[in-house]
Amino acid sequence: MSTTIENVLATVAILPAVYGIICWVRRQVNAQRTAKWARETHNNAWNALPWLARRNPWAGVEALIAKGLLAGQEVDEFRARDDYLEKATWIGLLVSALLLLAIFLLKSLANI
Repeated sequence: MSTTIENVLATVAILPAVYGIICWVRRQVNAQRTAKWARETHNNAWNALPWLARRNPWAGVEALIAKGLLAGQEVDEFRARDDYLEKATWIGLLVSALLLLAIFLLKSLANI
């Protein structure tokens, strides 16, 4: 394969990974927003969490949900966004890995 084709294919293969990383960052932002809301509305419950759960917004929100202290529309919206962004992250990274593998295999077969 020529270098130009390899570069184009590698760029195309990297794009899903970039999308996956962007979704991962958006998932963190989603958790931070929900943690901020939880701190404002359930301050005592938030402060009662272990220090590690308070330092990680996603873990803190999940701990409050598991304890049954958070419920309602906000939690449903958090879960829906979190589930979508988690799936998008993994799918983007998987597609990128598969495309890079295909490029590697094509390059190996072309050299045989």
